[in-house]
Amino acid sequence: MIYARIGVLIVGIGLLASGGMALSQPLPVSDVTQAATATLGPGAQDSTDCQTPYGDTPRPLTPLSPDQWFGYQNSCWILGGERLWWQDRNKFWRNACLITPPNASPQKPLPLLVWLHPSGIPIDSVLGTNILPLRKKADLTGDPERPGFILLLPEGRDTEHFYGFPLLTGYGWDNWYRNLDRNSDSLNLDAAAIDQFIQVAEAKGNVDTQRVYMSGWSNGASFALLYALNTPGIAAAAVYSAPAPFSDFNDPCWQTPFATQATPVYDLHSSCDIDGICQTGTQFFAELGATFPQIPQKSVIVNRKNGKVVSACDASCGPGSSNAASTGTANHSVWPFRYTQDMFTFLREHPLVQ
Repeated sequence: MIYARIGVLIVGIGLLASGGMALSQPLPVSDVTQAATATLGPGAQDSTDCQTPYGDTPRPLTPLSPDQWFGYQNSCWILGGERLWWQDRNKFWRNACLITPPNASPQKPLPLLVWLHPSGIPIDSVLGTNILPLRKKADLTGDPERPGFILLLPEGRDTEHFYGFPLLTGYGWDNWYRNLDRNSDSLNLDAAAIDQFIQVAEAKGNVDTQRVYMSGWSNGASFALLYALNTPGIAAAAVYSAPAPFSDFNDPCWQTPFATQATPVYDLHSSCDIDGICQTGTQFFAELGATFPQIPQKSVIVNRKNGKVVSACDASCGPGSSNAASTGTANHSVWPFRYTQDMFTFLREHPLVQ
């Protein structure tokens, strides 16, 4: 988020100082058909933009945006990563940062964690989490001989969003145009870029392809869920503070949740979150579970005052409320450090099932 960029980078500075994807649990043909012909849910308003099964039309780029230039100046080199480049079908250069621990090898391959940044802050936002310090020692395999993980940080594009001011535009992910059909000539460009970077990482031969995981924060979390539920080869996803990927409160083309893969998913929200996304996110998981009960899921709501798990969202922080705009914004801007390990435990317990 733009409003969190300075705070995130300050936290980050403090932290610095101290091949082909195998098919993941495919759903029955009837469920795949439902995904291809997803129906509009309540709240769809724009009849022009809602005529396709993909929700909204692709979000346009923000021309001559400062964020476009900021994105190309990210901290991959500081993080000790390798910059990856790829040109999409619209001739837009996409980039990602691949950070590989020294113990990764073909003999002892490590999991690949794909982490998607929030809206408005490129990959530098990972510095506001405790993911980087854990990359050499976290247990994502259950094998003491293979500690750590390879970290892939794709970077989004600066596009128009369906968020409120000041996030009408921002560097991020188009989770409103939901074409995840790999046989389509109009595949979502962000999905295509992530596909490409995962393939590049796997081609190095040191990735445990049974443990390719998705994660992310905010807008990145939303796209990570959408991507994981509709991409073969993703073992599981664990995200923080995701707007509902199919029915965020300000989306003119809501859709019934769909999935082509039974990918296990974990979602963590603050009980008081920005724009009421604790409520909309919780509703998304309820709808997903009702439609696809075979998808393993875990939804966690945390009271940000004491860090304890609670059973429900704070009713005073619903969409459009003053609490969501103030306290919710503050909560949304802080990564849940103490729950990163819980996310990692969920990922470790859900390798790819073939």
